[in-house]
Order: sequence, then structure tokens, then C-alpha cells
Amino acid sequence: MLNKLKPKSEFSGNVLTLMAGTTIAQAVPIAISPILTRIYTPEDFGVFALYMAISAIISVIATGRYEMAIMLPKKDEDVKSIVKLILILLSSVVIFVFLIVFIFNQEITNLFENKEISSWLYFLPLSIFLVSIYQVFNYLLIREKSFKRLATNKVIVSTSNASTQLAIGLGTTSSFGLLFGNLTGYIVSISFIIKSKIINKYFHLRGLPIKKVANEYRNFPKYDVPSVLVNVVANQLPLFALGKYFSLGVLGYYSLMYKVLMMPINLLSNTVLDVFKQKATEDYNKYGNCKSIYISTLKKLFLLGIIPFTILGIFAPDLFAFVFGSNWRVAGEFAQIMMPMFYMKFVVSPLSYTLFIANKQKINFYGQIFLAFGIAVSIILSIHYNSEYMLVLLFSLNYIFIYTIYLFLSFKFSKGVI
Repeated sequence: MLNKLKPKSEFSGNVLTLMAGTTIAQAVPIAISPILTRIYTPEDFGVFALYMAISAIISVIATGRYEMAIMLPKKDEDVKSIVKLILILLSSVVIFVFLIVFIFNQEITNLFENKEISSWLYFLPLSIFLVSIYQVFNYLLIREKSFKRLATNKVIVSTSNASTQLAIGLGTTSSFGLLFGNLTGYIVSISFIIKSKIINKYFHLRGLPIKKVANEYRNFPKYDVPSVLVNVVANQLPLFALGKYFSLGVLGYYSLMYKVLMMPINLLSNTVLDVFKQKATEDYNKYGNCKSIYISTLKKLFLLGIIPFTILGIFAPDLFAFVFGSNWRVAGEFAQIMMPMFYMKFVVSPLSYTLFIANKQKINFYGQIFLAFGIAVSIILSIHYNSEYMLVLLFSLNYIFIYTIYLFLSFKFSKGVI
């Protein structure tokens, strides 16, 4: 009986291992959120969200996205050269950010019109370094097929983060507990990876050339960095606008809502994507189209999401007030406004991989630019009418429009139409 429950392939076993680790890692912060929202204020969550938005944008360019190339070389020596290249780029960016923060701290603070962010900025170089190294370590673990360690690391980051945020929050009234928890999670996880010695061989870097790998994999900084950067900026723009033109409390409501809802959505969507992209790629290469698996996946996602998203769309304000406390009802109101967008994302995001199968990456890049432009216009309008609800609504409508186009195009390319 137990043998029947075991995965029938190494691939399936690896997927289940990562799935288990990811599920636990995402369940921990969701479970502890109702406690944190009663310890920290919406303003605390707001300044933390603003800080993380800045860090996320800089982290995209810090490594030139060369970590994406770690899986590609056949020789470990080439991987070592990539790691060396990444460390040089990352060190340069970290030093540059430190100098900018040290010299222009007041100017940056004034730009965001937020005094609270001033002292946080000094931690930016450390955050960028830790996030980037953590990503590099993860790709090296994947290369070594150390999926159990990878899954364990996700849990370590999550639990260390949550426990530190909780401990500091209970012991003091400082909002820095949110930041220190985030940093602690990465530090503990990185320490465990180094201690395991699984990937230490890739850091014997003396005398290794980097020019060859920098040139061979130059498309990552050339094409992937701009595309991801535009996407990250488009997603972070509403955070900057809410914090700068409305209030940290409003930003806190929005960031908590987005974080809590996106965790399960990403978990389910990414799981479906892992299955879909393998089968769709196989069918496309074999038959010249992937229409059958596309339609089948579309139907399943549509039916799987319609009930939970409908319930959330109706009762979100009451649910947020009950789970996180009555003063978080506004977060539920934001969720209610954005629920159609979340539903569209859940359905369309996995299917959009069809664009990559059909080698239409440029369309995705143009789509991200169009999205960023639409969000910028939405911010201008919402500031003019002084309405954070309008910003959330227009942000949602922009994504719904883009997802509708992606759905149409991905279906078209699933039929092999070039």
C-alpha cells in the first residue's frame, strides 16, 4: 500500500519534495500573520513594504541575472566562473548602493516624503547582498539535485523570519522587528547551506576567467534584466504611490492584503505551471501545437478558482477584520476590489508560458512595458482625485486588461499560429 503512494519517478519525487517545503514555508507566515497584525501597526507594515519594494528593484540588477545561467554549463569550472562573475557584480552594486545611501540619505528620504524610511535605508546593501546570495545558492542546490536541502531552506527562511518578527514585536514596540526578521531568515538559511558543504566546491574561484562566461551568457543581462525590471517596477509602483501620496497605514493595508492572498495563489499557480510547461512543451515539439493540454488546463483552473474567489470577493472585508483584527478591514476592502484580478492571474499566469514555448518572449517584454505605462497613468489619476481606492481599482483593471490579452495570445500560440 505504501509503495503505491511513492512517486513513480525521480522528477515526481523532486516536485513533491519542493511542493511540501514550499507549502510549509508559505503556511508559516500566513498562520502567524493574525498575531503580527495585532503587534505591529499598519504603518509598520507600510514602511516595511516600502523598504522591500526598493530592495526588490535593486536586487533585479545586482547580479545581472547571471544566476539563471548556473544550470546551463556542462562543466563545473564554467559554473565557478559564473559564480565569480556574480560575486564581482554583486559586490560592486552593494558598494555603490552603500555610498548612495550614505551620501544621499536625506535626499532619498525626502523623495519618498517618509521620515521613517531614513534609518531603514542603511540596511539596503545587506538586504540586497543576502537576497542575491540566497538566490545563487538555490540555483547551485538545484544543479546538485539537492531538492531536500532546497525545500528545507524555504522552511528555514520562513520560520526564522516569522519567529524573529514575533519575538522582537513582543519584546519591543519597534517596527524594525519586521526588517530584522527578514534579514535573520536569509542569514540562518545561508549559514545552513554553507555548513552542509553541498555547494562549497563552486567557491574555489582563484584564477578563474570570467570574460568567457560573461560573453556566452550575455543575453541574461541584455534581455532578462530589462524584462524582469519592468515587471518588478510595475508591481512596486502602487506601493511607492500609496506610501508617498496617501499614508503608510494605507500602504500597510495593501501590502498585507497582497502578501496574504498571493502566497496561496502563487503556490497553486506554480504547481500547475510545473506540470503544464512540461506537457505543453512536449506536445508543441511533437505535434506543433499544445491546444489540447491548454484547453484542459484552462477549464481546470477556471473551475478550481471560481468558488473560493467568489467567496472572497463577497466576504473579504469581514474575513480580514475577523482574522487580522477589526482595524484591518480596509485591507479586506482592497482585496474585494482586486479579487477579479487575482482570479484572472490564477487562471492566466500558468497558461502564459505558452508564449515562451512559441519563442515569443518579446511580446511578454512589450506587455510589461504597456502594463507599467498603464499603472503610471492610474497613479496620476488617483493622485489627482486623491483616492487610494481608485488606485487599487485602476491597478486591478490594468492587470485584468493585460491578462485578457495574454489569454487571447497564449491560446492563439497554443494552436501553433506564429
